[in-house]
Amino acid sequence: MADISENKFIDRLKNLFKPGTKPGAEEEISLIGREKLIVFIGAYITAIALWFIVNLSGSFSIDIEIPVEPGNVPDDMALTEELPEHVQVGVSGDGWQLLSLYNDPPTVVINIEGREINLFDQVRQRLNYLQGVDITKVQPLLLLVDMEPKVSKKVPVKINTQLSFQNRYGMIGQPVYSPDSITVTGAQSKIAEINEWEVQDTLRLNDVRDDISRTLPLSNADGVIELSENEVNFSADVSEFTEGETTVYIETRGLPRGQNVNYNPSFITIKFDVPIDQYADVEDEKPYEAFVLYSEILEDSTGFVTPDIELTADQFELRLRSFQPKAVAYFTVLD
Repeated sequence: MADISENKFIDRLKNLFKPGTKPGAEEEISLIGREKLIVFIGAYITAIALWFIVNLSGSFSIDIEIPVEPGNVPDDMALTEELPEHVQVGVSGDGWQLLSLYNDPPTVVINIEGREINLFDQVRQRLNYLQGVDITKVQPLLLLVDMEPKVSKKVPVKINTQLSFQNRYGMIGQPVYSPDSITVTGAQSKIAEINEWEVQDTLRLNDVRDDISRTLPLSNADGVIELSENEVNFSADVSEFTEGETTVYIETRGLPRGQNVNYNPSFITIKFDVPIDQYADVEDEKPYEAFVLYSEILEDSTGFVTPDIELTADQFELRLRSFQPKAVAYFTVLD
């Protein structure tokens, strides 16, 4: 029995000094490494927290940006220029309070009582709830504002579009804006310059084949002008078109009494695009007329004239494509 035990003990010693890693040692080493990393991160975070606690308990001076907005403007007056969005404020005091103020600065509502505004006083009044925080400076210190009588005007809305349709598709009629006009309110000199309100973003659509309905924001780049609406809806009917054809005789307009003009050929063939749902109705009518002004014949020296084409059935959404022939011969007949 003694020999067997001694042999096992010797084998273990040999394994300790053999090159390589013992079975299961990789997991043990990895576990130890993770534990060390966790301990290090915890110690690092604790050290930083202690540093903040110790250091932020002291007194500091910093500069912060405080947002501002206009307050009580008289009802019958309006600003001609926007107030600055922020003012630079120097503050000193307890580190914890300054940190809170830096992360979440309050908005200062500027009371407009005259042309000259003391921003230092108004910022100090707004921040007086912070005990132990002193205002050391405000930039700008003074603010000059201009006001004019407030007026309103109703102006049309303008929307710029870049629309491309799928093959054989197109818009029926004109697009509809809702609302098609808005009321702008502001300083008299500002409103006098406005004759329309243009939507800043161009409506861009490609491969359109369905009816269009989009809501567009009415953004206001000039903050001293008030808009009665903040958005407008753009809508348009879209349809698939097909080709129609009609043949019409050429007439002469402005023909003196006793004169007669004959054409060769006496008719032309007109091709046009028509919405599919209007095709059957258009087939029962002559939607176009072809004519030549007699004054053009008098001025002509070639013996050929080009007829003018006029849409007479304007209840349909027709689009002229072509007509043949492009020019016809003519001769006059005296009664």
